[in-house]
Amino acid sequence: MEGRIRRPEIALIAALIGCAHAPPEVDVASVETPVRAEVGENQTPPVRKSCKGRGPRIPDGESATGVVKAAYLIGADGRVREVSVTGKASAGALKAIQRFIASCTYAPALREGKPVPVHWRGEFDFTTAPVTR
Repeated sequence: MEGRIRRPEIALIAALIGCAHAPPEVDVASVETPVRAEVGENQTPPVRKSCKGRGPRIPDGESATGVVKAAYLIGADGRVREVSVTGKASAGALKAIQRFIASCTYAPALREGKPVPVHWRGEFDFTTAPVTR
């Protein structure tokens, strides 16, 4: 019987393999609400081009509930800087949301046809689907 794997061992191996995968990304595309800030007359707002992943990767043991608010600067080059995140979430979840926002790129805001930096705000609404890991 040596060299053969028994059923309980197979179940344990399968469970360990399942745990080894990276945590799934939280799909927040449906809950993120961009809110304009500092976009004046003769100025077009920035347009998000892409972000790394479909949403923040909330680590195991971390959680987010309610509305999480973010404020950040979109530079004239379309890169996100100075991200500030607040709301009902654990420190690890807030950090994950902050990293996700920082990974995004935008077509910058334009004033009189020239790219300009703009302060921007957004909200993530976790009230309908709280995230707990």
